[in-house]
Amino acid sequence: MNFRRWVFIFICFLNMGFIPGWEASDLGGAGVLFGILGLVYFVISFFSIPVGLAIMAVSMIFSPEIPVGAIGMREITIRIEDLLIPVLMLAWLAHAAVRRQTRGFVPSPVNVPILSLVSLSVFSTFLGYLKGWVDLVTALFYFGKTVEYFLIFYIVLNNVRTERQIRNFFFFAILTVTLLSLYTLTQVPSTQVFSSHRISAPFEGDSPQPSTVGGYMAFFLMIILSLFLHVKGKGLKWFYGILGVLTFIPFLYTFSRTSYAAFLGGLILLAILAKRRWLNFLIVGLLVLSPLLLPRSVKERIAFTWEDSKNPGRNFGVDYSSQERLYSFVHTWDAIRRSPLYGMGVSGSHYVDNQYARTLQEVGLVGMGLWLWIFFRLFKMARWLYRYLDQGIFKGLALGYAAGILCILLHGFGSITFYVVRIMEPFWFISGLVVALYLLKVKEFSDVEMAKA
Repeated sequence: MNFRRWVFIFICFLNMGFIPGWEASDLGGAGVLFGILGLVYFVISFFSIPVGLAIMAVSMIFSPEIPVGAIGMREITIRIEDLLIPVLMLAWLAHAAVRRQTRGFVPSPVNVPILSLVSLSVFSTFLGYLKGWVDLVTALFYFGKTVEYFLIFYIVLNNVRTERQIRNFFFFAILTVTLLSLYTLTQVPSTQVFSSHRISAPFEGDSPQPSTVGGYMAFFLMIILSLFLHVKGKGLKWFYGILGVLTFIPFLYTFSRTSYAAFLGGLILLAILAKRRWLNFLIVGLLVLSPLLLPRSVKERIAFTWEDSKNPGRNFGVDYSSQERLYSFVHTWDAIRRSPLYGMGVSGSHYVDNQYARTLQEVGLVGMGLWLWIFFRLFKMARWLYRYLDQGIFKGLALGYAAGILCILLHGFGSITFYVVRIMEPFWFISGLVVALYLLKVKEFSDVEMAKA
């Protein structure tokens, strides 16, 4: 395929950013690099939106960060895809204008809840700013992340029109997972529990974020396992089986208990939806034998949850870190009391490491309901696809994605997952593919029914 070749060429060009001469602290050099990359990417995307999308899919994980400032104690960084997404949006609009295409956003079951959530966020943040709760710069930083995710979703949805395109873009998602698995597998021998020597994604420097890698891997492990169950052909089954093992090993060594819980919850849901009795017995058997099978360092990390609870100042029978996640709801009470329905605005209250507490603070009960509405509709579409599709890659994608949604939701109890770029960008990219597939299949079934009538 020609467009795959162009993607690899651009990724090689992107690696100019890793040459020693382009130091992250050299903002002048970074600006020049970003300008060159943006221009090249715009030209490529203008002539071929699919190539632009494929490049973006790979860059979501394998792109460097460049610090440009700070918000309080938090460093602000710009990543390559922060440049690529708006450039791709502009290229798409320019392409549509030249070709005189007037079609707006493709109608989908999630358009209303997404638009409602964005509108509510703007309203609550503006009101919070007027009341002195919100710092506008900080709010724009976090709000921009959310808008960026939805832009990814809509760019994919509006430019995927055939099953072949879905397969092509999904290839790059799987390619990225494969490369990340191989990259992190090399880190396993040097990992140390209770230290900074943890599994990390590329370009995280001295601040590894194992929970981010763990959440990303938990989501894709659901898809990989489901593909292993549903793809046709021994060659593909072997590939996904091996990829699952290569991904699961570094996943264990992230030592991220939040990711472990997300994976386990997603795995149970996958087994329930798949309705394969042998899979249920296998999961139960592995859980029973896990004290014998798991590496000692992983067992130590899990046991720490209760071992640390013996120390002073532990009030919930868990370690300090888990206790803080629980306390986040206590901190949230003040925000709920002040503005229960629409919150205090984006970044308007405490910075807690729990997505649900953070969402309640920022956009209130209504905003929480809108987020859950979005995920419910995404899950409903994936489940419909799984029921009606024949055995194959798309059926596997639908089931894995449905289980992956639960992974994302569970991961949010121990992280601000909806703001984590390296989890949500790939999630919304895959969401665009799944919703595009759903719309194609609904139309296909509708045309068949009309033909029968």
